[in-house]
Amino acid sequence: MICLRPSKEFVAEPLIFMPPLHITEMPAWAVSSLGFSNPGTRTSTLFFYFSRRLHAEFAAERDWGQFHQPRNLLLALVGEVGELAELFQWKPDEEPGPQAWPPRERAALQEELSDVLIYLVALAARCHVDLPQAVLSKMDLNRRRYPAHLSRGSALKYTDLPHGATSEDQAVGPADLDCESKGQAST
Repeated sequence: MICLRPSKEFVAEPLIFMPPLHITEMPAWAVSSLGFSNPGTRTSTLFFYFSRRLHAEFAAERDWGQFHQPRNLLLALVGEVGELAELFQWKPDEEPGPQAWPPRERAALQEELSDVLIYLVALAARCHVDLPQAVLSKMDLNRRRYPAHLSRGSALKYTDLPHGATSEDQAVGPADLDCESKGQAST
C-alpha cells in the first residue's frame, strides 16, 4: 500500500490510501477493457490522489477547507455540471460534436470537465471513497445488472429486462458513506 504524505506546510483533509491495483486484483473484464497484456503491469490510482492533492493545496493556501464539507462540495459539483451542460444546451443534435467546436469552445469544455472532475475527486476524498475501486465495483455490478445478451440495443432499466438479469432484490444499493461533516448527517 502506498501512502503519499503531504509536505509539512500542507494541511489536508483526511489522507486517502490509494494503493496501485495489481493486474491480478482487477476483474478480468476490466483487464481486457483496459488493454493490459503484461501480467506484471501495475495500474495506478495516483492520478486521483494527485488531482485531490492539487485541489486540497489550492484550497489550503486560501483557507477554504472550512467551506469544503460534503454538502458544499456536492453543490459546487452540481454547479460545475450545470456550466458544462450550458456548453451543449443550444447546440443542434446534427452538429458533428465537441471535437469540431472552435478552439475557444473546446477550451471552455476542457475547463468545465476539469472542474467537474476536481470536485468529484474532492467529494470522494472527503467521504472516504476510494474512487478507482468504487468505479471497478460499480462496473462489475452494472455488468451483472445489464448482461450484454439481454440488454444489447435496449434502453430498459435492469429491472425491466427479460428473465435472467439481476433483480431489484439482488441489486446492491448505495454504500453507506462515511462523509466527514461538522454536525451534518450523511444520507
